[in-house]
Amino acid sequence: MTLAGAVDWTFVGLAVTTTVLTGALLLWSLLERRGAAVRPRSDRRRPATAHGDPREALALVGDALAATHNPRVLLPVILEVITEATDALGGQVFVGGEEVAWVGEVGGTRKPLTLRLGFSADGDTTLQLFPPDSGFRRETRTLAEWLASQASVALDNARLHDVVQRQAITDDLTGLVNRRRFIEALDAEVERARRFGSSLAIVLADLDNFKQVNDEFGHHGGDVVLRAFADLVRSHVRDVDVSGRIGGEEFAILLPETDGAGAARVAERMRRSLNGVAIAISDEAAIFAASSFGVAELRTGQSGDDLLRAADAALYRAKDEGKNRVVA
Repeated sequence: MTLAGAVDWTFVGLAVTTTVLTGALLLWSLLERRGAAVRPRSDRRRPATAHGDPREALALVGDALAATHNPRVLLPVILEVITEATDALGGQVFVGGEEVAWVGEVGGTRKPLTLRLGFSADGDTTLQLFPPDSGFRRETRTLAEWLASQASVALDNARLHDVVQRQAITDDLTGLVNRRRFIEALDAEVERARRFGSSLAIVLADLDNFKQVNDEFGHHGGDVVLRAFADLVRSHVRDVDVSGRIGGEEFAILLPETDGAGAARVAERMRRSLNGVAIAISDEAAIFAASSFGVAELRTGQSGDDLLRAADAALYRAKDEGKNRVVA
């Protein structure tokens, strides 16, 4: 599937989700008029987010879909919806066998009604509903199964949206952020540093003699080296740092709350680590790679583009002075 196709299907899926949730509301109203629904219990011990009204609970799912596409955030809302609509005493959601959400009274001797909400990379997602003393009526079970099937659609759409979002900001080969996302993060961090008077630095890295790797080992060999360097970068940065591949063999690391000297130390550690690692290109061949680094610290009045240009100038000097070095 192309990225454009995935985006189209995401919007289609969200429209479908809105439709089926509206259908769920109509189905509930029909069952209620026929006397199939059990009235809410006044002693139910669960958060009062839906106030015992299934209509309001269904509306919460719509609000959640509008606010987030994170499946883990949607799951508690879905649990609340189905628990309220079926008058269950309580419910639990499991992902890959691990409990991720619960509401009301769970456990005990009552056999729960188990509903499948789909499958993700983390494993099967299931929902368990604990029945009232009188058990679930046949109509209530049907409603629960139908709501679960529509919740599965909502979760699939949320996962698809998450995949599309990652594809839009991630370099496929290395898993680092792409140039577009890096520039967005750079501009945001420059604004934050200006507002709070904090330090900010950037490191640019360009693999030395990379064309020779491609010429000798082909593009597959070059890809192996790029991925290995990306892994090395990840091992040397903090969670708050932003690492990206911004060109063919050019990488950038954004270091908030870090001055030029600190950034230079990070770059030097990366340089030495890279020099000391043999990268296996194949079962028969391994190479040692090197990289030049340019470091710059944000100065008063500089923009994100100014900072990037300063680091690029330092990187050019590192190449000009013999490569495999750090210049700030």
